[in-house]
Amino acid sequence: MVAKQLWLGWRAWRSYRASFLLGIIGDLAWLLFTIVFFSSIYSHAGDIGGWPWADVLMLIGTAHIVNGLYTALFESNIRRLSAGVKNGSLDRWLTYPADVQLLLTFGRINLRGFLTALLGAGITLYALSPVVSQPRLEAVAIYALLLVGAVIVRLAAAFLIETLAFFLVNVEILRALQNEFYGYATYPAAVYPNWVWKLAFTVLIPVLWMANIPAAALRDPEIAVWWLFFPPLLLALSRKAFAFALRHYQSAGG
Repeated sequence: MVAKQLWLGWRAWRSYRASFLLGIIGDLAWLLFTIVFFSSIYSHAGDIGGWPWADVLMLIGTAHIVNGLYTALFESNIRRLSAGVKNGSLDRWLTYPADVQLLLTFGRINLRGFLTALLGAGITLYALSPVVSQPRLEAVAIYALLLVGAVIVRLAAAFLIETLAFFLVNVEILRALQNEFYGYATYPAAVYPNWVWKLAFTVLIPVLWMANIPAAALRDPEIAVWWLFFPPLLLALSRKAFAFALRHYQSAGG
């Protein structure tokens, strides 16, 4: 199944190479802009709230890993939910003898997302040695688990937004607003004024999950490990919300 989707992704790249290359150029430009933006700040300041330059560079890399994996595996798939509610194609999905949410989560693969993730991994590895002089195996393991958790959090949060299509029909504004918030994922948690803001941007709008929470495993793994409970909890919430919405769905025919 995965091999088939990779083949389809390769064929899509072959058919739309110009669009694919423009997308890569855009991703690179945004990555370079982010690095230049923070490097210009650090040229005038030694650190931001206790975060040195190498730590922030790791945040940038981690955010690109999470965003790349989400884009590669899930983004184009879950958008079929709101589109299906709007144009009626969801009715066809509901006739399949399978878990509809899983069907709407997997399927298409975006190869460009993997390239973004690889760029992020390269930046993270480059930043890692200054951050941790002697990396502990358990810290790296927790970091990897939290990376997976961050992708799950991004997926579950996006699915909750798409589920609102059952009641609002058009969720493009909410989707764009959510993505706009994720643009702040590379900012150190220290920029938030107090624990209330930090909690809000971890649980309600999980921006800190996109980089700060995984990166915390390399700074203080004992504290970071406690956040591993959150991704399955949010995923379970997204499934409950989808099931609730389906019970009130009357199909495209009314």
